[in-house]
Amino acid sequence: MFSFFRKKSSSATTPFSLDFMESDWHCHVLPGIDDGAPDENVTLAMLQEYVQLGIKKIVATPHVRADYFKNTIETIQAAAAKTNALIETHSLPLVLEASAEYYADENFVQLIQENQLLPIEGQYILFEFSMQAPSLWGHKLIEKIQQKGYTPLLAHPERYRYWHGKPREWQSLKNRGVSFQLNLLSLVGQYGSAERKAAEQLMEKGYYEAFGSDAHGLHHLQKLKDLGRNPHFDTLQQLPLLNRLG
Repeated sequence: MFSFFRKKSSSATTPFSLDFMESDWHCHVLPGIDDGAPDENVTLAMLQEYVQLGIKKIVATPHVRADYFKNTIETIQAAAAKTNALIETHSLPLVLEASAEYYADENFVQLIQENQLLPIEGQYILFEFSMQAPSLWGHKLIEKIQQKGYTPLLAHPERYRYWHGKPREWQSLKNRGVSFQLNLLSLVGQYGSAERKAAEQLMEKGYYEAFGSDAHGLHHLQKLKDLGRNPHFDTLQQLPLLNRLG
């Protein structure tokens, strides 16, 4: 169990950085393909902010869902090519990996069956559930991901309010081999106090394996600087993470 009340006296004078994390495993930086960066100008501004934050690698995870964002491997890779061109043109010290945030629906089941997935680091499939109600596809999706040899990585479990106050639901997912990804914005109150509390509880249990910004624009990346004043920031830097580059 981790303690969340350690503070370093130098934290007030040390410039804020996320260099301990090394890579961002959840963001919407690719231009014009979901509700993230609408164009290459915003993408470039986000890339430049990543450099300032000390991030070395970005895993772009645009939404993939049947109703709103009908992205495919082809649309994602095309947008990633544009982003890589920006990185090269502006000589930014960043590496970009193209992946996706898959929505738990029937379309996702089909993509798994047809091997139409973009895993993170060749191993992790980032997916999200509905914010309104538990998914009817949950257990089936987890099994199908694992049958393909991948590890299911659940995006922002702290944001599913129907699981708040129900630790057995989280434990059940962990028992099934699901890895958890924390939205750092949850810890600065971006989604509300309930989400912040849930994130702290999951951290205390040591349930998170990966971090992500879930940034949809420059304002989200700038908001992350508030983490430097958070009493949990020192603990964040000590957690074992998949994000770190080998």
